[in-house]
Amino acid sequence: MSISMETPTPVQTTPARSPAARWSLAIGTAVLLAIVTLVVLGLAAISLGPKVLPYQALVVRSGSMAPTIPTGSVVFYTKRAAAKVKVGDVIVFAKPGQPNEKVTHRVYQIGSAPTGRYFVTKGDANGAPDDWRVPATGTGWVESFHVPYVGYLLADLQSPLGKVLLLLIPAILLAVITLFEILTERRRGAAA
Repeated sequence: MSISMETPTPVQTTPARSPAARWSLAIGTAVLLAIVTLVVLGLAAISLGPKVLPYQALVVRSGSMAPTIPTGSVVFYTKRAAAKVKVGDVIVFAKPGQPNEKVTHRVYQIGSAPTGRYFVTKGDANGAPDDWRVPATGTGWVESFHVPYVGYLLADLQSPLGKVLLLLIPAILLAVITLFEILTERRRGAAA
């Protein structure tokens, strides 16, 4: 009778993470995912949304509406008939004499002239109403809500450095994740 002795095969194990490390990783991943999701949704809402949905989004570049709408805010506007705009509404309009420049101010007063109705506007931070009159005809854009300071991020993302970082950061994160997976696999192979 012969007894054969077999060498037991080693069991492959992975180093166990502590519960605190697992929670930290889960929370960090969730926070990172939430931030990335918010940035992507925000960029889509500002750049793509106005092309397919009935609203506009513009960045406030001056302090004339502070503190109500701080500089750097993104203001979302919806269309409304001029006849339904009332005193106190915040509107956006082309600055008289400078059609490419948009102004976001509050309707301070509504007047009538032989040429028709008009809005007198005023920035909340300004001491006096604007010198110009905005014709109150057709439809225009009235503020629905604003998101403070997001415009700064958008301006930064549109700079050359921002565009480079927008490409580099995901690439670096992908490289780090890949490197982490490679090292984990090597540790598993060395432990076997």
